[in-house]
Amino acid sequence: MTFETITVGEADGVVTLTLNRPDKLNALSVAMGEELCAALEALGRSTSARVLVVTGAGRMFSAGGDLSSMDQVVGSAAAIDHSVRIYCEVARRLRELPLPAVAKLNGDAFGGALGILMACDLRLARDDARLGFVFTRVGLSGADAGVSYLLPRLVGVAKAMELLLLGETIVATEAERVGLIHRAVPAAQLDQVTDGIVGRLAAGPPLALRATKRALYDGLSRDMAVDFEDECRVQALCFQSEDHKEGLRAFRDKRAPVFRGR
Repeated sequence: MTFETITVGEADGVVTLTLNRPDKLNALSVAMGEELCAALEALGRSTSARVLVVTGAGRMFSAGGDLSSMDQVVGSAAAIDHSVRIYCEVARRLRELPLPAVAKLNGDAFGGALGILMACDLRLARDDARLGFVFTRVGLSGADAGVSYLLPRLVGVAKAMELLLLGETIVATEAERVGLIHRAVPAAQLDQVTDGIVGRLAAGPPLALRATKRALYDGLSRDMAVDFEDECRVQALCFQSEDHKEGLRAFRDKRAPVFRGR
């Protein structure tokens, strides 16, 4: 599959998806949204991928919405609707992707790019990166690209209200403090830290990791009895897996397990 605004590569079970418009600071165009959806749909069917890394090319993760793309849809209600919906769809597909997704914030991220960031399961950033919730500063609602759903679930309603109503920009260290990202590290260490976490995920038990991701997200919208019942069902399946047997053998043999995803 060939793309113009993103790149997708895979090595040893790790898929790296890169926003690839560095000359435009990886601004989010409608075309990029469509390509992201296509790439995520294909990835969801992959039998070899174990973990996804999402990052940006150049000095920025993404500057947010592409102003020229916005100009093109003005005057057409249908075009405006599509341009808004496409990045909600990107966030949904990331969130529902079976395998773990890791955001690697290589630079600043603004606007709708934060929906992509928050839809990933683990979020890492260089400590000087800025995260800008700038929607209201240009007369747009903060409810965009999945942000109004995802943000309060990460930082709480009160903090989300502050960030979105005031159009705040915060640095990665503050984002880590409030729970928006998991780790803010010096720029020189970002590759190493990311590779270490991604390597652990790629070597982990695929069935168990996927089941864990799904259970955590599904549990947000289920009552306790239903959730406990599903826990029992899923864990019973994992108990019967070859990966569980391998994990026990490796523990007893005092060696690293080799998980096959079955």
